[in-house]
Amino acid sequence: LHDGTEDMQLCIESGKIKVAFADITNKDGIVIHNTANDASARNERAYMTNNDYETSFHYAVDDVEIVQGIEEDRNAWHAGDGNGVGNREGIGIEICYSLSGGERFDKAEDNAVDLIVDIMNRHGFSIEQVTKHQDYSGKYCPHRTLDNGWEGFINKIQNRLNVKEYELLVSVPVYMNVKDAIGGDNVVGYYDSGIYYIFNEVDGMINITKNKGIPGAWINPNDNK
Repeated sequence: LHDGTEDMQLCIESGKIKVAFADITNKDGIVIHNTANDASARNERAYMTNNDYETSFHYAVDDVEIVQGIEEDRNAWHAGDGNGVGNREGIGIEICYSLSGGERFDKAEDNAVDLIVDIMNRHGFSIEQVTKHQDYSGKYCPHRTLDNGWEGFINKIQNRLNVKEYELLVSVPVYMNVKDAIGGDNVVGYYDSGIYYIFNEVDGMINITKNKGIPGAWINPNDNK
């Protein structure tokens, strides 16, 4: 996960399992939600476990951590389709701070993308198996993610799935654009040796970054020797 994000798994009271997520079911996709409030992930889970409503989720994600509500293989009631595939086969993810939005929500959504990619890789899910609450009940949820553009959210996931690592063997000069990298002109700094992520490749030049999905600087791979 992104630096500074804590991944936390919490225990579930046995009595709550009987009410909200009794069955163990096979999972066939992911269902995305927005919380429609400004509570943290820990508070979302506390609310879920401290009431008797038949609602539940597998994960809540905020700007600093991912909190697991229940085990992935258990059934949760979150998609609004009764015993349909959303509830029975979907891993429900709640993205926090969607009421006010802003920087906290943007970071929470970014952390959720990391979680989604991890789940997809572990279960072998395709991008088509990342769905929204709206698909199952018609409810306008995840509301802020939809307002910002569902396609853009899916593209974030796709871009992170496709990220490749690149190792710098030595310190190399970096450039603002492809033309400068090719010609060795206008050096703007240096990247130290280590593992980076590839953001883009053009005309043999590579844009590498320490943050997945975020552009860094251009290098000439001929300097990496």
